[in-house]
Amino acid sequence: MSVLDFDGLIRKFERLNEEGMKRILQNIAEAVGETFLNFIMDEIDRQELVDTGAMWNSFTRGGNGNVWEWDVDRNTITLEVGSNLGDREGDPDGWAYPRLVNEGYTIHKAHFVPGYWNSGGSFVYDPRAKGGFLAKPRTFIGRHYFDIAVEHLEGGMNALILDRLEKELGRVLA
Repeated sequence: MSVLDFDGLIRKFERLNEEGMKRILQNIAEAVGETFLNFIMDEIDRQELVDTGAMWNSFTRGGNGNVWEWDVDRNTITLEVGSNLGDREGDPDGWAYPRLVNEGYTIHKAHFVPGYWNSGGSFVYDPRAKGGFLAKPRTFIGRHYFDIAVEHLEGGMNALILDRLEKELGRVLA
């Protein structure tokens, strides 16, 4: 490799230092987070788990119930992504709806669920409705859509990170 503009190369390295590796690493983490959310939504679609789209939207960055939290420490950058749709604050045993679908659950006692049936034949939960249905005891198997998405991400994460690193360094050093 021959360098004809050594001063220009020095300026590029200075810009890399000024812009900081921290920003580059954050961009890479964002790309991995977005990819992971896309894998989750793809698996939800593949298994046809969504009627209303509320759960699907909760895995969309910025969507209702979406979790997208940064924790930047002196030695680590952590991005937590997922959904808290239906979380019941203060209830340590209260699993959010996406987790119930992923892990499975059992209805132990019959209980009334308020709401109504729309013209498409699906049930719409409405706590103010006079009608509804009686949920009888039964068990729902876990669909493990989240776990499947994690496996997909782990399988290609190194290639994704290296590709994104190459793009980020190319952008800064161009």
